[in-house]
Amino acid sequence: MAILRALLVATASLMAVTASAAPVPNASFEEGKDRPAAWSPSDSTATWAEGGRTGRRCLAINGDGNGSHFWKCDTWLPEPGAIYRLSFWARSVDASGGCVVSGLNILNEDFPLPGKEWVRYTRVFAAPRAVDGAYLRLGCWATTGKVLFDDVTITPVLSLVEQLGEGERVSQGRYGFQAPLQGEGSNYSRALVGFTAGFNTNRWVLSDGATITYRHAVPGVKQRAATLQANIGYYEAGRLLVDASRDGKTWHQVGTVGEKGTLRCTLPSDLFPADEIQIRLRGEGEKRSGEDSHPGSFQIHGYAYEAELEGTPRDAIGRTSYLEIEQERKPSVVTVESLGGLRPGLDPYVRLRVSNPGRTALPVTAVFAFSPEGGKARQYTAKARIPAGGEAPVVLPYTLRETGRMQATLRITAGKEVLLAGKTEFDISALFAADSGYLVSQDATAAVWWAEPTHKVSRERPVPALRQPVVRLSAAGHEYEPFQVVLRPSQALQGVTASVGDLVGPKGARIAASNIRIHRVHYVRVERPTDRVGTPGEWPDALPPLDGPFDVAAGTNQPLWVTVYVPAGTPAGDYRGALRLSAGSWRQEVPVQLRVWDFTLPKETHLRTAFGLNLGTIRRYHNLETQEELAQVFDLYLRNFAAHRISPYDPMALAPIRVSFGENAWDGGQQVGEQPFEGKRCLKVVDNSDRSSIAASYRERVPVDPEAEHVLSWAARTEKEGQTYLVTVQNYDAAGAWMSGRNIDLRFQGSTTWKRESVSLKGRLPKDSRAISIFLRPVTWSEKGEATGTAWFDALSLRVAGGPELLKDGGFEEVADPLRVKVDFTEFDRAAHRAFNELGFNSFRLHLQGMGGGTFHSRHKGRIGAYEQGTPEYEALFTSYARQLQDHLEEKGWLDKAYIYWFDEPEPRDYEFVKEGMALLKRAAPKLARMLTEQVEPELVGSVDIWCPVTSSYDPERARGRQAQGEKIWWYVCTGPKAPYCTLFIDHPGIEMRMWLWQTVKYNVEGILVWTSNYWTSNAAYPPPAIQNPWEDAMGYISGYDYQPGQIGYWGNGDGRFIYPPNRDPANDKRKHLTGPVDSCRWEMLREGIEDYEYFYLLREAIAQARARGASARTLAAAEKLLQVPPEVCVDMTTFTLDPAPLYAHREKIARAIESLRKAK
Repeated sequence: MAILRALLVATASLMAVTASAAPVPNASFEEGKDRPAAWSPSDSTATWAEGGRTGRRCLAINGDGNGSHFWKCDTWLPEPGAIYRLSFWARSVDASGGCVVSGLNILNEDFPLPGKEWVRYTRVFAAPRAVDGAYLRLGCWATTGKVLFDDVTITPVLSLVEQLGEGERVSQGRYGFQAPLQGEGSNYSRALVGFTAGFNTNRWVLSDGATITYRHAVPGVKQRAATLQANIGYYEAGRLLVDASRDGKTWHQVGTVGEKGTLRCTLPSDLFPADEIQIRLRGEGEKRSGEDSHPGSFQIHGYAYEAELEGTPRDAIGRTSYLEIEQERKPSVVTVESLGGLRPGLDPYVRLRVSNPGRTALPVTAVFAFSPEGGKARQYTAKARIPAGGEAPVVLPYTLRETGRMQATLRITAGKEVLLAGKTEFDISALFAADSGYLVSQDATAAVWWAEPTHKVSRERPVPALRQPVVRLSAAGHEYEPFQVVLRPSQALQGVTASVGDLVGPKGARIAASNIRIHRVHYVRVERPTDRVGTPGEWPDALPPLDGPFDVAAGTNQPLWVTVYVPAGTPAGDYRGALRLSAGSWRQEVPVQLRVWDFTLPKETHLRTAFGLNLGTIRRYHNLETQEELAQVFDLYLRNFAAHRISPYDPMALAPIRVSFGENAWDGGQQVGEQPFEGKRCLKVVDNSDRSSIAASYRERVPVDPEAEHVLSWAARTEKEGQTYLVTVQNYDAAGAWMSGRNIDLRFQGSTTWKRESVSLKGRLPKDSRAISIFLRPVTWSEKGEATGTAWFDALSLRVAGGPELLKDGGFEEVADPLRVKVDFTEFDRAAHRAFNELGFNSFRLHLQGMGGGTFHSRHKGRIGAYEQGTPEYEALFTSYARQLQDHLEEKGWLDKAYIYWFDEPEPRDYEFVKEGMALLKRAAPKLARMLTEQVEPELVGSVDIWCPVTSSYDPERARGRQAQGEKIWWYVCTGPKAPYCTLFIDHPGIEMRMWLWQTVKYNVEGILVWTSNYWTSNAAYPPPAIQNPWEDAMGYISGYDYQPGQIGYWGNGDGRFIYPPNRDPANDKRKHLTGPVDSCRWEMLREGIEDYEYFYLLREAIAQARARGASARTLAAAEKLLQVPPEVCVDMTTFTLDPAPLYAHREKIARAIESLRKAK
């Protein structure tokens, strides 16, 4: 085969291995009698089906929702250490849940379920050093319904790197590597030397004796020091050992860890300076194997290495491409050195070296042809003459402007003889799109161009070729319309200013400059792409307001995001103005023309929206100290949400509904008559969970004076003699905020008989504490919550010396009385009136105190004071409370805005628990809407009023069935789905959030939900007091779900983060920021999509009014056709345009139809 020579050769890498494995047997599944030849089923769910993609037959999995089911082939094996591309086709008949599993059992690749049309899946993988016991499989995991498979191929590929491979970079004198486990090559990278560990989709699977070895080197540059980290995201047994070596022979152990979390190591100084460093990750301990795709003893979810380099090496970002050789002259005469950058504007050259062993000159032709997946091919040709007995370079230039999945072929011929033919495929991220935008002007100083807001403009992309010097927009009244103006100087520009004047329209009508906002697009660094659509690099996202002059480096793009607001009542017609740019003596105007339609978007929003907003995070990043400061800033956030037509979960968060359940002063535990210390009752607290710490707590915060002597006393007994229990005093500051890290933990050894204890808090309370709360724990607290046990408490008292009792019912004698349940709506009503009547929010999450809850991860029953869900006392108290809420909301006209969202993303094992909770709500307050983040499932029908599936689990037929019964359908996005769906991620095409709303129209979905909007840090990845800077780190790291401090997991770039804090340096800037949030490109695209939704709403209204006026059937039919989202915009959930032109064209048709229908007689 051809020798592929990279500019930086990894001599010890897997690239040294070439493969010539036989094709997959019976790859289209046509051969066989009772079952397809060479393939065998895992169980009866695997069947041989009709309706193949290319022939008559295919494989089928009829999933039952449990475990893995698959077809396997054990007659095909890879060559150890070789690199392959796996490809197959699949389609869903009626499947939901789970995922597709594929590849070798020891190297599994999960893929999202396909749609109802055939879709191709592909991924590159490297084979381990030993392949004994391996077999090929295709199937599903945890899927319900039928999935079909056809046309599987596995072909050897050779890897090409240009300077550095995927996952590698050199920046500011430092070498960095993040194993690209989610990239095109899955487990493969240039740095990989070899492995015996298993692999599953995006993580290494280790057991005893398993190893992974990486080699880190920048040829010609020495390393002076280095650090590494390995993230164990799953752990059952054993431990990870990390070794380092300069030569792969002598190893030094540098770290070990035997638990879930992140291991960080600084390499010993005696290893440096070094030309290269090899790192070996190995498993030790319990051997866990035998089961198909067994999770092993532990799994490595991420590996990173960083080194300080000598000298001043050039910055570079690595890339790896994979070439499949289809035909080649023997012996080889062609060396493929590089396929170039394979993206717009980056090194667009194929570089070859051709040798000629003959005695006469050899004329050769090289052709490189590529096409978007399913699109039209373009080809580029280069010719050369190779001297007799010598060799010569052949350089073939090409041009790329498109993005998305690309397929390419390379063919080198001498006359009719093929010297080499190969093919490759690759993704071009939307970040590098160069097929959009319109040139305004270009001179010796700078180019100026503009683009629609649906495009993400990279720093490097070239200037557009298409010239259109006028920005052309259209908008209705009460609509925001953005566009981007991009400045690309040929030499560095300092002190650039941008300004805009009024837009002047018909008869002198004006849109004032005060209604036009200019933002300077901020780029945030993506280190780890969310999925194959993303790429490392600088991505545009945050939109800080332009508040002064700015600088732009030579040869880079700096977009300005300009948003025009058209006030309601603005006269229809064309408005003109200009954006003015200047820097020193350089000047440029960008003409702007806006068409204002003859209608106004309604103040109310007809799509229900529900987005989380965390007040604690706002308080922390804004450095707020008082409740008044928080209220001031929170109001600015609410105004921002309202301007974007998005309702936060709880716009009344600072004015809650207050409830008193009588005199019961305690939450948690159970009032019992089991041998009380005094009186008739005591409090029994049971911690029977090894995954969380359970406590009883005092409901109110008790005001305190730190200078006074407070004495806390109680009686306690424990289940076991000598059992350690805990009384915790939590402190709160003047703003009512919990003082993190300032708890007072009082540990005592209990006895099986009552013991009286007393503690003075003098000198223990922080000087800035203004209130305390008390927690009673039967065992010691820990992050994991593994301790379990039972304790009884009685006779609690808190007094200042000589003063009155400060605690209510410290003897736990009070009992429930539903007649004493009092609900106070005073504060809530004032805030709700503003939220609904002034700000226009159309939904809110109604929190029910005492309601149970949970997620697929864990759950808990409801509790009111000492009464657990299921007891008569709880039922009576809860019913009285919930019914008062329902009746008050109905009286105020707010009932239809409320939804109860008490359980998140249940698994089938949770369904009975969920149904019990839903039945409780139905009994207590039957008019309150019960929302559940789950797709329509037969087992849950009758228990849900608002279904809210993740978009990838949406089933149109089932959804329409429930809507026909009067139920509502919302949907949501979060860390899932990922490509090829519309997503919320920073490193995805800019149009996706807007397209999500067009899909919402297409499928008649009535609401959208996102779990939060300001997820700026993770307490796991950044354990307090550390804090993430979202301006610099795009990743949304996992928190909760048993993730421990220091443990790193990845939800995706920008997950839960649509807005930014005004504080750009939260770790160091401790000033108070009494301003609102900073918008993002994705936040703006959500507003654009919601406004598009309102266009469709107004068209339906206009059709109904025109029909009532007797408009012609032809007129109505033409208008009704526009209510359908055209296939040029969106075909289905995974097939939609990235080009905004069809979207804008259809939106204009709707606008003109609205105008026409309103005038129709």
